[in-house]
Amino acid sequence: MKALPPGLKRWLWFVALWAAGVATVGVVSLILRAWIGTH
Repeated sequence: MKALPPGLKRWLWFVALWAAGVATVGVVSLILRAWIGTH
């Protein structure tokens, strides 16, 4: 595997962090919806 250019590496980091944030928000909203539904 060739070394990635710094710009691409930063972009991949940004995408990974964004995906993690979206996944976290999705999971939290699902948990909240389930919790509200049972109360």
